[in-house]
Amino acid sequence: MTGTLLFICNSNAGKSQMAGALARQQAAERGLAIAVHTAGAQISPGNPDGTTLNTEAAASLKAVGASLDGEHPKHIDPEILRCADRVIVVGPAQVEPVDGMRAEIEVWGTDEPSLRGIEGQERMTMIRDEISRRVSGLLDEFDTRPTVLFVCVHNAGRSQMAAGYLQHLAGDRIQVLSAGSAPAASVNPSAVAVMAEEGIDISAEQPKVLTTDSVRASDVVITMGCGDTCPIFPGKRYEDWELDDPAGQGVEATRLIRDDIKSRIQRLIAELDATVPQP
Repeated sequence: MTGTLLFICNSNAGKSQMAGALARQQAAERGLAIAVHTAGAQISPGNPDGTTLNTEAAASLKAVGASLDGEHPKHIDPEILRCADRVIVVGPAQVEPVDGMRAEIEVWGTDEPSLRGIEGQERMTMIRDEISRRVSGLLDEFDTRPTVLFVCVHNAGRSQMAAGYLQHLAGDRIQVLSAGSAPAASVNPSAVAVMAEEGIDISAEQPKVLTTDSVRASDVVITMGCGDTCPIFPGKRYEDWELDDPAGQGVEATRLIRDDIKSRIQRLIAELDATVPQP
């Protein structure tokens, strides 16, 4: 699904820029064709020309791989305001609607850590994380693909192979996530080797920590027979696949686990394809 987003704050130097950068990053990761714009309801006295971005905001984004390169504070373009599918005010800015607007103006009231004595980069990191969660939820509304989350303790073997197969066999029809409650430092070399035999490269994958947000964002949550538990949210499908653990095993044993995972993934794809309306 395509769409246009407009994020607004007072100076377009911090919060709205963060929302825009995170939306561009997350939309690209999901393969969504989303146009993202940002603007300021007013230019602050300390930023009369609209040329300076908040350096702490830029640093907090860089830490998660998002960027403000090429961005600068901008006034609201009435045509973008009129045509955007979603108009979101981040913080206390006041925005006057224009005639013919497609969207209603939404307001994200954000936490202010400085009220609790939290300042500097720590403050900006907390603001970034809150905005990131909200952006993720917003993009969920544009992403009609089912999302599958694979979970094992270390996110190094079974869940990585399952994610690799699902991405390879389903393409972009299904969004794929994987995570673990105690992620390892790297992916199991035997898992990398046996997946390479199938023409699937998982060598660049990094084990990731399981978060409540990743479970909330998923339609299907699959644990891999490892005893890991996940938060339970209504309306989601939960499964546990009883699979041997490849940790400490060689390529031959891991190959058998891989083949078991492949057959399960093929069945899963058929089930999900049957439940998703085709364009």
